[in-house]
Amino acid sequence: MKRNSYGAASGASKRRCTSISVGRHGSGEAGHVRLAALWRQGLYCDVRLRVGAGVFPAHRLVLAAESTFLAALFAGEFKDSLAPIVDLHEMKPRAFALALDYMYDGTCAVPDVSALQQVLSVAAVLQIDSLLATAATALEECIAVDNCASMLACADRYHIPKLALKAEALARKAFVDVASDPAIPASSIVALLQSDHLHVKSEEQVFETLCTWLKGQAESLGEEEQLNMFDLVRFTLISKDFTDSTVMSWPIFKTPRGHTLLLTQLQSLLFGGGDKPTQRGKTPSEILSVEAHCQVLSWLDKGAATKLKLLYRASNDGWADPDFHSRCDNKGPTVTVIKCTDGYVFGGFASTSWASIQHFVECANAFIFSLHRPGGVDPVKLALRAAPEATSTSLFDFSMRGPNFGTTDIELRVFANQNANSSTRLASYELPPGHPPVDAKTFFTGSEKFRAAEVEVFSVTV
Repeated sequence: MKRNSYGAASGASKRRCTSISVGRHGSGEAGHVRLAALWRQGLYCDVRLRVGAGVFPAHRLVLAAESTFLAALFAGEFKDSLAPIVDLHEMKPRAFALALDYMYDGTCAVPDVSALQQVLSVAAVLQIDSLLATAATALEECIAVDNCASMLACADRYHIPKLALKAEALARKAFVDVASDPAIPASSIVALLQSDHLHVKSEEQVFETLCTWLKGQAESLGEEEQLNMFDLVRFTLISKDFTDSTVMSWPIFKTPRGHTLLLTQLQSLLFGGGDKPTQRGKTPSEILSVEAHCQVLSWLDKGAATKLKLLYRASNDGWADPDFHSRCDNKGPTVTVIKCTDGYVFGGFASTSWASIQHFVECANAFIFSLHRPGGVDPVKLALRAAPEATSTSLFDFSMRGPNFGTTDIELRVFANQNANSSTRLASYELPPGHPPVDAKTFFTGSEKFRAAEVEVFSVTV
């Protein structure tokens, strides 16, 4: 027996939507298969769900097991608790049909990104946690310039920080195209304006893009909210001619509070109380490109406002280990970046301070990473192994060594620019699940030993 036209049918007529697959582990278990077979035949269904023009027969037990919302609905004293037909709102029939596939089969085939966003919406409303997580992960792989605005709106509406971070990373690269879209939520515009790493030709472009976004809003923002956004524009980097001809023509800058905003930025620069803001697209690193810098920030999971402040650069401050410790000890969380003479770039994050304590340090949030390694493959973050001995050897903090991670994972020798015996051998840290196996000794640099071309250490601030 077939379900209605919105749902999946049995046999060869089943929906031909295979461009994006969303599934969970264990979906092929015998119990799941039998329940799905009964459902497709329309047998023993004890409830019908009405979504828009579609009506979907199903089993209360299955729905309650998968959806926290429906479990509470069926168990409560609401009029729908025992009703033969339950009305569901705030969702599309097609998206609900896909979510129903997932609840019975543990998988569903979604035709496009728009449909995937609708499926995520259904998962959020019905509180289907596993579908919400898998749909969010699938969306991360589909982010593109033309859908970045809708991805940011989706992440904002359903509170998905990881999706927001990935979409914001792309939005920084294509700021003018993405941030001009009025569909981007205000919170994402603020996060982007806070970033040092927008790919723009000038701060004038930042101002014009913000104006375009504001003009596109269906409801005008209030004066306070507009001023808070404009305060993130770096007016001291904008030319006087542009300020006179364009900035001052924007209505809010004809008000006393708008004038005050401009004067405050200029006065802090001219009379002290503030550093000159950096040009967008610059990084504090001689090693990291803008893209690599943004990648490191995304791994820190602290949002676009996170900043890296240079503490130590070996070529300037010295290659002796005391040079590193004198500048980096007791400075809180740090990121170390190493570039070897073959051009490969890697490093690590320490969430606790270096302190020259002469032994291994336990640092549960530490990780190491590769940004550029043999084969030209994508950047990768390596977390600590689950074993207790791995956590207890997160860092090696010795006064006669530079920043060292794990038991042998990253060993930086004294005078590493001259000493060719620095090495990497994975031991305390491991590659993410599903990553192809690698040679533990040659993963970072292609050989067992390396010589450093540069080492930089940054403090992490928000």
